[in-house]
Amino acid sequence: MNKNETKQWIANYRTDQPHFGLERMVKLLALRGNPHLKLKVIHIGGTNGKGSTIAFLKNMLEKMGLRVGVFSSPYLIHYTDQIAINEESIPEARLETLMVNYRSLLEGEHAHDLRGTTEFEIITAIAYDYFASEQVDVAIMEVGMGGLLDSTNVCQPILTGITTIGLDHVALLGDSLEAIAEQKAGIIKQGVTLVTGNIVPEALAVIDQIAEAKQAPRLSYGDAYQVSHRESIITGEVFDYTSSVRQGRFQTGLLGLHQIENAGMALTLLDAYCQETGRELPENDIVAQAVEETSWPGRFEVVSRSPLMILDGAHNPHAIKALLATLKERFADYHKEILFTCIKTKALEDMLDLLEILPDTELTLTRFDDGRATAEELLRQAAHSRNLNYQSWQAFLDQKKPENEEEKTVRIITGSLYFLSQVRAYLMERKN
Repeated sequence: MNKNETKQWIANYRTDQPHFGLERMVKLLALRGNPHLKLKVIHIGGTNGKGSTIAFLKNMLEKMGLRVGVFSSPYLIHYTDQIAINEESIPEARLETLMVNYRSLLEGEHAHDLRGTTEFEIITAIAYDYFASEQVDVAIMEVGMGGLLDSTNVCQPILTGITTIGLDHVALLGDSLEAIAEQKAGIIKQGVTLVTGNIVPEALAVIDQIAEAKQAPRLSYGDAYQVSHRESIITGEVFDYTSSVRQGRFQTGLLGLHQIENAGMALTLLDAYCQETGRELPENDIVAQAVEETSWPGRFEVVSRSPLMILDGAHNPHAIKALLATLKERFADYHKEILFTCIKTKALEDMLDLLEILPDTELTLTRFDDGRATAEELLRQAAHSRNLNYQSWQAFLDQKKPENEEEKTVRIITGSLYFLSQVRAYLMERKN
């Protein structure tokens, strides 16, 4: 099976209407010797902030000299980037070999028991398999959607984390913060420490109730640990962090006020991990270097200086609010040109309502080539009814900076992470 055949084969298992449940994952992994049970797992869920929190945590653990596996989704640059150990993506040849192994299970004598298996389940199983065979010290697993019935939720973690709760995938997870919180809290395990981020009270109450029922110790934002913003500088955010075991001033390598919350949660996860595993807490200077050096593609990422262009994967109302807060903080006196699109399960109208509030902004809608993308007709209708622009995203990216353009203009490409993956690939190809 070559690279193209691999992608074509696994794409056959992609579906917009998966049958949720863990039974298939349990059966599939059992046939591979239960690799997920051989790992020390840190399991991270939440609506937004998962990727950035994991990036901070991964960097800190690596600075301790550990071998750290990370499973994240979706990928932004290359298919193999979803599965990595210490910055190194799974080799294509290794991925192809593992896919051949799983194909033999899915299409062989066990096909009937495993029918309905999805693309995400296969890639999750491969991640567990790869990390176990490579004997990583710790595997950080990012929840794909929800938590309770997500395919990552077959592990027995040593630590869990829930970053934020917002309205997202409401057709699948529920249309209230409480309902979504209940799904996210499905990753909480009996007696396993839970770290939570800045979560709204009504959602946190649900999470706390479930954690208490499972006797899971809680380390909550604002209670067990605090962060305080000091200043925004050109390369990141400066903040103070305080907990019972660590105090200090740190600087993020990621832009955006919300990143101090993600970094603070990662610091708390780091120290909880050390306590759970009997490791000595790393000194502040080591941790500070890791926090400052953290980068994460597609999270308020500056990809061009002239014209000034930023990619940000704000794919739900909660993330849009965080994006707007950062734009108001850093680009209040800039003219803003925003290119936006989303997939069809997202709250299009709610996100447009938020984006239209931003002063001195020209908003353009677009569609990208993906079966999950919102239909072009719906996007054109939204653009027409709101008097917005509609344009192909390639044309938007290719337009030259006008000679008479305001000096302070920033272009923001935002929305679906699947969309940003295509944009990033296009920009890299154009650059080369």
